[in-house]
Amino acid sequence: MMRISFPYPDTPDLAIPDQNLLGVYGPAKTGGTEPADAIIERSLLHPIGRPPLRDVARGKSRVMIVCDDVARPTPAWQVIPSVLRELDAGGVAEENVEFMMALGTHRPMTPEEMRQKVGADVFERFPVYNHEWDNPGLLTCMGKTPQGVEVWVNRKVVEADCVIGIGRIMPIDMCGFTGGGKILIPGCCGETTLDDMHWIRVDVADEDVIGQRDNPVRAAIDAMARQAGLDFIVNIIMNSEKNVLDCVSGHLESAHREGCRRARPYHEVRIPETPDIVVVDGFPFDIEFWQVNKAVDTAGLVVRDGGVVICVSPCYEGLSRTHADVVLRYGYRPREEIKQLVARGMIRPKVVGVHMIQVAHVAIEKATVILVTDGIREEDVSRLGLEYAPSPQEALTQAFARVGTDARVAVLRGASETLPVVG
Repeated sequence: MMRISFPYPDTPDLAIPDQNLLGVYGPAKTGGTEPADAIIERSLLHPIGRPPLRDVARGKSRVMIVCDDVARPTPAWQVIPSVLRELDAGGVAEENVEFMMALGTHRPMTPEEMRQKVGADVFERFPVYNHEWDNPGLLTCMGKTPQGVEVWVNRKVVEADCVIGIGRIMPIDMCGFTGGGKILIPGCCGETTLDDMHWIRVDVADEDVIGQRDNPVRAAIDAMARQAGLDFIVNIIMNSEKNVLDCVSGHLESAHREGCRRARPYHEVRIPETPDIVVVDGFPFDIEFWQVNKAVDTAGLVVRDGGVVICVSPCYEGLSRTHADVVLRYGYRPREEIKQLVARGMIRPKVVGVHMIQVAHVAIEKATVILVTDGIREEDVSRLGLEYAPSPQEALTQAFARVGTDARVAVLRGASETLPVVG
């Protein structure tokens, strides 16, 4: 009997019979022995596709550094000092530097969360803002992409004459990998731009996006980020223990493409056969189910049709601080039904419909999803169209009852950061 622990102190272990266990998989723990600042400094000295940051920023009068938000565990506080040294070397005065938190449609960060993200010293020395995606008065239209998409971006970002994006590269369901131009699109854009970018994902197959750097969604992000004026990126690669393994700097496309190539080996895991049951946790993306669904999407890549996904997460802030009402009103339902509701204006913004379609693809159309959480009430889990279990062990009992006691079980630790491949 294999006992599986979870990265949550109040969640009991799960015992899986040895004859059922296919394996326990997760992103690499290797590497991380070189100091993070040395890795970042080396990257900034050898940028990809752009001159050194000090030269890009030289003569600029207003620099905006954009960091991903509390929903991402990127240690921006480790990256920022090296960036500030480059700006200083380029003659940029401190009073000309500001920071923006790229929220997308996530809830605003608290002052303490911003302090932790950028570092206490930086928080005290520089202005730090939350992006407000739903405040049209704070947005500016930067024109249209060749595809006709209006690019609405935070005005403070637009007014800067040098925009630097700090983030992390890892696999993601929405656009293949995080990082790159995603720091602005959707990080700092308005509802119209958010909607048009996300809606592209709806009719693109998972295998053509997840773990693939070049895909239709990323192409749209790149085009919009260029239009929005992203001048330079600094993207780190981390292992499952949150150690910085690598860093790429420079052009929003060429540096990001190289970063994705380097990141993939740390996240890819091989599973020998298609499992009947997949057990996932959401760690470290557990603030709300809006984040945790990354783990569900990952499980959906490998679980068999008609199988079961057991998702374990505290969902500390519930379903979604910004979109729970809409998601609960309709619940996860088949793709075509959600598309019709979006077309009739009943689900807004479209990004909510995209989230619902992605979850429904796994939970409604492919498998059964059993959610183990204290953060969402059992009756609300049922309203969503998911099943509820009070513990991982009870969830496994329910799963065996559904697919048989000889079912093969795969465990994906840190599934939100994992790229599983069968074969």
